[in-house]
Amino acid sequence: MKKICLNVESMKCAACETSVENAVKKVDGVSTAKANCEKNTLIVEFNDPASEELIKAAVIRAGYGISDKQKNNKNSIYILVIILGLYVIATQCGLTEAFQKFPTVSEEKVSYAVLFVIGLLTSVHCIAMCSGINLAQSVNSSEKNPVLKGLSYNLGRLTGYTVVGGVLGLIGEAVAITLKVRGIIGIIAGAFMVITGVNMLGNFGLLKRLTPKMPKGLSTAMAKFSRHGSFAVGLVNAFMPCGPLQSMQLYAIACGGFISGALSMFFFCLGTIPLMFTFFLAAGVLKKKARDVMLNVSAVLVFVFGIYMLQNNFALTGISLPSISQSSSGNIITATVNGDKQYISSSLHSNGFDDLQVEAHIPVVWTLTVDSDTLNGCNNEIVIAEYNIQIKLQEGENIIEFTPTEEGTFTYTCWMGMLKNTITVV
Repeated sequence: MKKICLNVESMKCAACETSVENAVKKVDGVSTAKANCEKNTLIVEFNDPASEELIKAAVIRAGYGISDKQKNNKNSIYILVIILGLYVIATQCGLTEAFQKFPTVSEEKVSYAVLFVIGLLTSVHCIAMCSGINLAQSVNSSEKNPVLKGLSYNLGRLTGYTVVGGVLGLIGEAVAITLKVRGIIGIIAGAFMVITGVNMLGNFGLLKRLTPKMPKGLSTAMAKFSRHGSFAVGLVNAFMPCGPLQSMQLYAIACGGFISGALSMFFFCLGTIPLMFTFFLAAGVLKKKARDVMLNVSAVLVFVFGIYMLQNNFALTGISLPSISQSSSGNIITATVNGDKQYISSSLHSNGFDDLQVEAHIPVVWTLTVDSDTLNGCNNEIVIAEYNIQIKLQEGENIIEFTPTEEGTFTYTCWMGMLKNTITVV
């Protein structure tokens, strides 16, 4: 009996482990195969006619790579430091404001086109997380035409996402999800995205253990179901552990209805299809180096999206972090005390609000004037976590009242935590 240990690239989850193991076990002569995505290893026991070359070929056919050594974590750390530096520069220059045109998915007249764009932006994450098992299972499916395989696979994803979104919308209709709870879940999802991005660039065992994974039994059952063809592979994608997907599932819950929840997930998934379909068709002809470049770019974007998600959701829960960006408007408005109250008047900006300065222990009457030209899907709801205030803004004058009791500086945000400003109590 012979035994080898291979370094396998691109394994992200228990489903990837199952995919690699099943592919290798099909080689005549292989008795056992044990994959470990945390260590990126595959241990195989075999006899003739199996050989190391045949086993490696089976792994590669399954959509994964073989390397002679583990990734250099030192180089990965340098890359992450550079990425963080570029992110800070982009934020200071206002480049991240492009993400501030998001709709509230619970609106009756929701801009589903924007949900499509969200899916388009995060589709690189879909490629990075489970490209191996998706492509391998689809290649092994019963369909012969690669275009039909790709269409069938993505139709399965679209169906799965839509049904899950509808079910989650029903749950949201029965159970109210507060913005604070949404922020906490968003922090968890953002942390998982950061961990995933780091692990994709290097081999960090501790972080891999923190990455969300499906139970091995469930992934095995899903792999068996996936043998029914590309549509089935796409269908089970709705249950994959994935930061952006789980964030959108959270928004589906916030929709509070089957139709609105299903539509939000439908258009989000629709946005992921162009890049996924292109990668599906190109992966078979791309050289390994080209695929590695695509996955490394995906890792960088996953990491950046994770940082951005953490920053936004910490603000949404009222936790003030050191800001790396300037105030949305640059204006600081000071309250005027008149009698037993203090008054503030300000206008809504398309890219945010104003910083406020008020006095402690005096009731505040804040008049926020909103024009139709500045109101959009991101800034149309204001959240002041410190005072447990959440107000849907309307055109015209909006009156917001609260009494500050403690001195300090508190963050208030839009409903998604993207637009952040401060209330300074003196």
